[in-house]
Amino acid sequence: MRRLIFILTAYLALATLYAIFTPKWQAPDEPAHFNYIRAIAETGALPVLSRGDYDQAYLEQIKAAKFPPTMPIDAIRYEAYQPPLYYLAATPVYLIARGAGIDATVIALRLFSVALGALVLLVTFRIVRAIFATRDDSCLAIATVGLMATVPQHLAVSASISNDLAAELVLILILWLAIKRVQSPISNLQFSILGGILYGAALLTKTTAYVPGALLLIGAAIAHSGQRSAVSGQLLKLFTLALLIAAPMLLRGALVYGITDPLGIAQHDAVVIGQPTTAEVIAQRGLARVAFDFFAVTFKSFWAQFGWMGVLVNDRIYVALALLTGAAVFGHALYARRILRRRDLLTPAQWGCIALINLLLVVAFADYVAYNFKFLQFQGRYLFPALVAIALFLVVGLRELIAREYQRVIFVLLYVALLALDLACLFLFIVPQLRIAN
Repeated sequence: MRRLIFILTAYLALATLYAIFTPKWQAPDEPAHFNYIRAIAETGALPVLSRGDYDQAYLEQIKAAKFPPTMPIDAIRYEAYQPPLYYLAATPVYLIARGAGIDATVIALRLFSVALGALVLLVTFRIVRAIFATRDDSCLAIATVGLMATVPQHLAVSASISNDLAAELVLILILWLAIKRVQSPISNLQFSILGGILYGAALLTKTTAYVPGALLLIGAAIAHSGQRSAVSGQLLKLFTLALLIAAPMLLRGALVYGITDPLGIAQHDAVVIGQPTTAEVIAQRGLARVAFDFFAVTFKSFWAQFGWMGVLVNDRIYVALALLTGAAVFGHALYARRILRRRDLLTPAQWGCIALINLLLVVAFADYVAYNFKFLQFQGRYLFPALVAIALFLVVGLRELIAREYQRVIFVLLYVALLALDLACLFLFIVPQLRIAN
């Protein structure tokens, strides 16, 4: 427990530094998320996404100028279609902090995201401990949390104004419930009620949580009981409750954007005129170049590509991260071969939980690829809803390559190295490249 407290404390300290020192608005879509919260606080109503809320030319100008005070962000409102739960929860923070000025308000809202990130880490620890509870696996939970807490890009996202961490939290809570269901410590009714509440919260938080959240709950119900009637009954109750929770949002969306567009997605696509589509970019650059960029940029922006994707770190850092990732993937392949050859190394419940973890990873990647069929958005942060699965994958792979007596030492050294990388990313790359020169 002391190690977990240390990691959480270090995360809070680092994330607070990112929240304070990252120049204002220098995180993807941060002005638009801020304006959503401000609209609720100042009007008492949810905003409506309208034409003119996205101006590609102005957005490029203000980003190039590094968001100077002379260029207002008031018209950057293209996130106004998003589900409202995160923004409603953040509004009291805005109301409390606004008297201290815009800079203090931005930092306060960033710290709200930091707090959500701490909860994500706590739930991650509980999940991995629930799956791997033996003494031989004791380092997995703390190592997974340590890795999640120090991925530089995730740290930067955690310290920004965004609904990303809220979506991560809801999704990881659904994963935790699904794992509890597979391990059978909760009743059918408890699963239906808790699942309905959590999935209802997912519906109210972010659309990226819809598919993975639903599939995790369905997968858990099937894994626990193979009887079709029992599974159908549980899921009917669960999703009915979730829809009842989300009904006011869906009804409002239907009234505002039309009965066929209750989530405002079609309205969003009509408003973001000028955003590059994948088809346009392929026509300009060719399929081979775009495919290469997809993997290269996704890798870099998963680990460390900051601001509005304009701040890269030293190439040697990317090479080191690639070697680390490659070693982990190779180690995980060895682990997979070993447990597939000796399936008795894991209990049936562990196999079910691992299937859920893998499902989350596959669905998150598929969702990321599917989104990029429409708009060109090579951003590794879109994989963060599955970060618990990715981190566990990497940690298990690295552990497979290290002799047992050296595992703790190696993971501690890796953690310290990532802490140093986090500080270097902030003070050697983010701040110097994004601050406005005096």
